[in-house]
Amino acid sequence: MPDTRWNRLRILPILAAAIWLLVAWVKIMMGVQPNDFYNHWEFGRRFAAGTFIYEGGLNYVYPPLWAMAHAPLAMVGPRLAKALVFPLAPISIAALVWVLDRLVRQSLSCDSGCRFWSVVLAVVLASRFLARDLPEVGVNTALVALSWLGVYCWREHRDNWGGLALGLAGALKCTPLLFIAWFILKRQWRMVVTTMTATVLLTLAPMLVMGPASYVRTMSFWFAGVIRGVGDPDPSRGPLGEEKVENLALRPALARYVMHLPYGHLGRPEASDDPSRPDTPPSPYYLQFLDLTATQAGWVVRVVMLGLLLLVAWWFRGLPRSRDDPVLVWEWAAVSLLILLFSPVTWTQHCVGVLPALYLICRAFLARCPIPRLVQYLLGAYGLLVVVLNRTFVGRDLTKLLDSYRVKTLAILLLLAAVLMCWQQLSGRSPGLQLPEDRCRR
Repeated sequence: MPDTRWNRLRILPILAAAIWLLVAWVKIMMGVQPNDFYNHWEFGRRFAAGTFIYEGGLNYVYPPLWAMAHAPLAMVGPRLAKALVFPLAPISIAALVWVLDRLVRQSLSCDSGCRFWSVVLAVVLASRFLARDLPEVGVNTALVALSWLGVYCWREHRDNWGGLALGLAGALKCTPLLFIAWFILKRQWRMVVTTMTATVLLTLAPMLVMGPASYVRTMSFWFAGVIRGVGDPDPSRGPLGEEKVENLALRPALARYVMHLPYGHLGRPEASDDPSRPDTPPSPYYLQFLDLTATQAGWVVRVVMLGLLLLVAWWFRGLPRSRDDPVLVWEWAAVSLLILLFSPVTWTQHCVGVLPALYLICRAFLARCPIPRLVQYLLGAYGLLVVVLNRTFVGRDLTKLLDSYRVKTLAILLLLAAVLMCWQQLSGRSPGLQLPEDRCRR
């Protein structure tokens, strides 16, 4: 990538990003973009006030540490608090990109122009999800960055710091703990013990403020609610009740194809934006497929999801040849995608977890590393489903209909397939095969 031609164009994406962030900040100051941040602020306010944090079912899928982390924000109003912590969003994106660059600096070596445009392309492809996380002040991006900081510290033989970072991410929100399963699979016991110890201690931290009795009551309520939702035999229902079409997790996506959802179900396009029953007629373009009972559908969904998880675990079963083995970063990217697919609730803002996979593929492509050609088509299909087919280009009604077919979940699955194909080519599927650095240099 000749610097003389591309350096002059760098200012364009930089200006676009600056305008993007400025507009998001202005919307915050004007109060025109209501979102989950206000729920989190209220969550923290209740914690600081010593009242029951889950009253009315508020945020009951989040553990008490989440409320404790937001408690300092209650010292000011929600709008001012949001404006003050908004820099967390760009800082988290920059931190995640820095970690990713450090992880692949040797295996995907390229010049500064290649690194810059890899970031630009990855951010554009993830923009749909990043834009939704900006009003949440980038908290989901921060969790992804914290998780990847943990694995980076492990790669650098700093297990204690890595376990602390990953443990903090897992204590704030349980899904990053899927990385612990990866470390167990790789028999990295010191990292497992360190991470689990940090997770337990941080999970217990709110008890220092709440007191033992209040903490036990709160944790019992949280645990019972999560188990009740996850254990529901009907896959069209989750921790929050009927699975909305906006939930991009794999479980409700599979349920949509193996059972009929009745008119009025929140997983149908007529109700995708409204928690109340729809007042529009059934869409003639909403087609249903298998008509299994809820119990039968639940078994099918569990078997498919367990099969996918076991298949990936079987592929990743080999012990790392070294901590800086270049194939490991692709395994971590796959884990980040599996977190999105296997989480009980995956909203659009949670899907910033696709950024590591997008960055790796874009950097490998721009660095002219040997990746399967099919990966390019899969990435193109992802871009079509996520970036192009949105309300800006196809309108609200068609977007709702497409979302009811779970096209964004399909896009995440396609991205997972692309990552696994890259991993397969670069891993030990052939004896001694590693990524040749000289073929990735300009």
